[in-house]
Amino acid sequence: MKYRLTRRLALYFSLTLLVFALVIGCVFSFLFRRYTLELNTNDLVTHAEAVAASLSGKGPGNQAGGNASAVSIPRGRHEGRHGMTMRRAGGEASSSQTPNEVKAHTSMGPHTYCRRRVADAFSPASVEGGNGEGLGTLLRQLNAFTGSDVWLVDRAERTITLSGSETGTDYTELPPTAEALLEKIFTGESATGESFNAMLDVPSVTAGAPVRDDNGSVTGAILMHRSLSDIRAGEAAGFHILAVSLALAFVLAAALAILLARRFIRPLAAMEQTAAALADGAYDSRSGIRQDDEIGSLAQSLDTLAERLEEAARQSAKLDAMRRDFFAGISHELRTPLTVLRGSLDALSAGLVSDEEKRREYLSQMQANVLHLNRLVNDIFDLARLENPDFAIEKKDVDLFDALRDAVRTARRLAVPKSVELRLGNAPPLPMRGDYGRLRQMFLAVLDNAVKFSPEGAPVEIAVELSGERWRVTIKDNGPGIAADLLPHIFDRFRTNREGGTGLGLAIAQEIARRHDVILEADSVAGRGANFIFRGYTMPQKTKAGGIDHESGATPDSL
Repeated sequence: MKYRLTRRLALYFSLTLLVFALVIGCVFSFLFRRYTLELNTNDLVTHAEAVAASLSGKGPGNQAGGNASAVSIPRGRHEGRHGMTMRRAGGEASSSQTPNEVKAHTSMGPHTYCRRRVADAFSPASVEGGNGEGLGTLLRQLNAFTGSDVWLVDRAERTITLSGSETGTDYTELPPTAEALLEKIFTGESATGESFNAMLDVPSVTAGAPVRDDNGSVTGAILMHRSLSDIRAGEAAGFHILAVSLALAFVLAAALAILLARRFIRPLAAMEQTAAALADGAYDSRSGIRQDDEIGSLAQSLDTLAERLEEAARQSAKLDAMRRDFFAGISHELRTPLTVLRGSLDALSAGLVSDEEKRREYLSQMQANVLHLNRLVNDIFDLARLENPDFAIEKKDVDLFDALRDAVRTARRLAVPKSVELRLGNAPPLPMRGDYGRLRQMFLAVLDNAVKFSPEGAPVEIAVELSGERWRVTIKDNGPGIAADLLPHIFDRFRTNREGGTGLGLAIAQEIARRHDVILEADSVAGRGANFIFRGYTMPQKTKAGGIDHESGATPDSL
């Protein structure tokens, strides 16, 4: 097969594995993205709530009585909507809003927030305890610790404070979704969303938590933003690991597929060799495959076919041998009478026989040989028809004893020259289905054989026995008997070639018996004559096959 099936199986397996890997990759990508986003969002919420709790005075070290290092929500540079004050540690005002700032501020809508960027430890901030630590440094530390951008939102003054590379203030109109997110936080709940993407200029996820005062009132919010590109970077690393794993798995699976495919087709290769050997006539070849699967079943069927082919070859060889023996027998049987006829005709034609008595003798001898040839041809024709499965025998309701009695009457005429007596007693009717003429021919062939081999004046005994539905007919002569080495072949063609016979009579009798489900056997002891035994069933017949009564389990052998 030149490994074509191996390559095909490996290709199918690899394609299946590739589709499997693609499906797994797509499902993993979808679920991993969701999981990563959810994990980062929950992480942001956790950090936001922790920072909010610290700024609310509820974190570690911020118990009742205050802590010098606790940072309060810084006030903006404007008091309310019209003034802005830079407050230091003590909370005192350090500057006033310019007229231009007031004009710009008052011209903004209701969703406007003041965004303050603080750069370092010396940026203006509001710090409780007066330790001088700048808000910019705090926000930078929070950014570094959480990996996010941290904003402080003052609810009262609508101020957003964030760290930056330099200080600055601007006024920003928040998107309605961002305003809704802040309002949810101001109600005292933590919230997440992607509402600040427009302000951050990059896709981000935002988590917020409320900041409370000592009385538990919400005074502001902590917002933490994490860029989706940072999240996607972690996802990319996971996808890279997945891709490498799938690639290695695909290579290993492809190699395994090739090995398994070769192992799979090994029995097929063995069966191919067996089939080729059978095609070449080696019918003794076997695959030798024993598997409990479809391939094993196919191999078993192939071996069964080989066994049947081998049996058919043996039968064919046997038939060829029988055919050769048959033609050899026919040649021998035809050669003798034809030689006699030719010699007699040549002598008469040449005028070598002038005596009238001699002429009559020659003519009588020629007539006997012609009759012998005619009988031989008829016997060959009958045997050929009986051995043909397509030749149908017309069966009717007959009395087997009538056929036997008719055959005995004919045989008595043949026995007159030798003064052989055929003894047949009375017997009850033996009804059965059969061809009367063929049954008479069957008995006559055996009786003719018995008369031929009986010495002059010796009787031939014919006995009939009936037991229930089973009958038995025995024909016994007092001749020389049959040698033990010839007895198994007594019914073969031309094996009984006796004086005055064709050697086909007993073979014809056996075929007629077989067609009527009758068992015909021969038994003999050298020097004590021969017994020919017929066994069968009378009507009504049960379901019989090969002479076996399936209702009672009995066979003609029991007689």
